Amino acid sequence: MPLNPRSVYTIAKKEFSDNARNKWIASLIAIFLILTIASSFMAGKGKVGEMDLTVGVLLSLSSMLVPIIAIMLGYATISGEAESGALSVVLTCPVRRVEVLLGKFLGLGSVICFSVLVGFGSSGLIIAATTGHAEWGGYAAFMLLTMLLGLLYLSLSICFSSLLKRRVTSLAAGGVIFFWGMIIGVIVMGLFMATGGDLDEFLSGDMSSIPDWFWFEVFLSPQDGNSAAAMLAFGTTEFLGFEVELPPWINLGTLALAQVLWTLIPLALACLWFLRRDV
Repeated sequence: MPLNPRSVYTIAKKEFSDNARNKWIASLIAIFLILTIASSFMAGKGKVGEMDLTVGVLLSLSSMLVPIIAIMLGYATISGEAESGALSVVLTCPVRRVEVLLGKFLGLGSVICFSVLVGFGSSGLIIAATTGHAEWGGYAAFMLLTMLLGLLYLSLSICFSSLLKRRVTSLAAGGVIFFWGMIIGVIVMGLFMATGGDLDEFLSGDMSSIPDWFWFEVFLSPQDGNSAAAMLAFGTTEFLGFEVELPPWINLGTLALAQVLWTLIPLALACLWFLRRDV
């Protein structure tokens, strides 16, 4: 039986409207706007900095904030409504479970994408008007990658919400995957040094002694992969204040593909687990 697009749209519209009424969207737009302007002043050392400098500062903040927002939006999507009994009421309607889940994902995803577009987009206009210089190609790629990072963590949180019975455990699982993305780089760096790697050479920009397995970390960490892709969108390989010569197989295309897979695979698993769930 094919999906009913009208059912998916109706559920997505309800999720978006609920968050609009709860002031979530307005709050997120304000947060992204203030965050970008503050990052611009930090990058410009007291004055509005240019877009590439602003994004360099903003990445370290948005890569933490956006996943947290996505997890908070999605962790109770299935488990929370199952606990409250609201999900049972929804499923009495002539709608399939897959349509419910996809509608919720699209509705909550539109909350993230709209907030990023308006919040970061309006602040980008302010930066361009103030500095008289704009790199809209790189900045647009940064916004799209930020939306993708939000959808990625939304997919992960909905996946755990479909699998786990209680909203508390769903939130805990979302926290675990968030911290995984934050600390995997430290773990890989520790393995690099434990196997004879030289930290001084790495910090000096000498990449000749770096093994290939070291670079897979950007595919294992959604946050690091997103940050690397955003910097490459601006045509720079300067990370954490030093130049890094990336292997040719790490580029904007492969990093974006990894982010898409990080989004689609958990969403497919969420559909599978939700179909088998006893509500």
